[in-house]
Amino acid sequence: MRRFFSTIILAIVFMLTFSAFAFGAESGKTIIMQIDNPEISVDGVNKSIDENGTVPVIISDRTFIPVRALIENIGGNADWDNETKTAVLTYGDDEIKLTVDSNTAYYNNISAELDASPVIVNGRTMLPVRFIAEGFGFAADWDSESRTITISAQLTEASTELTTGVLEESTVVQTNELTDSKVLVAYFSCTGNTEEAAEKIAQAANGDIFKIEAKIPYTDDDLNYNNDNCRANREQNDPDARPEIESIVDNMEGYDTIYIGYPIWWGDCPKIICTFMESYDFTNKTLIPFCTSGGSGISESENTLKSLADANWLSGRRLNSNMAEEEIKEWINELSR
Repeated sequence: MRRFFSTIILAIVFMLTFSAFAFGAESGKTIIMQIDNPEISVDGVNKSIDENGTVPVIISDRTFIPVRALIENIGGNADWDNETKTAVLTYGDDEIKLTVDSNTAYYNNISAELDASPVIVNGRTMLPVRFIAEGFGFAADWDSESRTITISAQLTEASTELTTGVLEESTVVQTNELTDSKVLVAYFSCTGNTEEAAEKIAQAANGDIFKIEAKIPYTDDDLNYNNDNCRANREQNDPDARPEIESIVDNMEGYDTIYIGYPIWWGDCPKIICTFMESYDFTNKTLIPFCTSGGSGISESENTLKSLADANWLSGRRLNSNMAEEEIKEWINELSR
């Protein structure tokens, strides 16, 4: 199952001095690069990325790698139009166009919206690779522990997926980062609002659902926020509070994408969510928080969750329990682009 970059958006460094080039396609190649390492591994053989000592780097939580070293070893063509600041990449019969400072890219002349627009940094043009990888049929993996990027050519299915079923429904090309993965929707709900939102997400994302339940259930008195000494208030005021959970997810390692839902309590997630986050290893998984609330936003709770798990985080959203299923689907599709 292919996994693509989420919280860390992998981008490609395209040299401004780069002229058109062409190489014979070689499927099956495995390319490995490491942050701050000037060498590239090609099928286990190490060599310099270029004569200038270029290295992959992380800038503002985004990882950038040099495209020349990648393309030279998997085959492909690239042109740079300096007047329009547009890069044209071709691989086999497919073509991708991206323009600096524009979030609109083109796959075989079909428009698509990017997570981040190409930009010029220190005289070099940075191109987002998630869209490129999906379009050209590459598989990409990010290992946060070793800080390595592994890219391999898989030309049998990916391009077909992108140009058939997806395009029949929309003129926007969408990647399958979320829809190809096994999805879990885990949620905590006392009043039913978050539960209703979670059920809609599970249905739209074709995912499994897991209710996070306290071993000692919350009573109405526990949730009486007007009482400073109620259980909910005491827990929220105690940084070390970790309410025990009744049961566990049987096969957490089998899930790639996990939606985590909860109500907002005093501007943050309930402490039982912290218990859940600390109960599993989320390394290399994609996590997406969602919340329900009477008015508070999700940002503070997102920061709390991110401090508890090293994972590929996507931006969360505050939802209403009465939100239409079509709106939920639209949000999930936006995450998958």
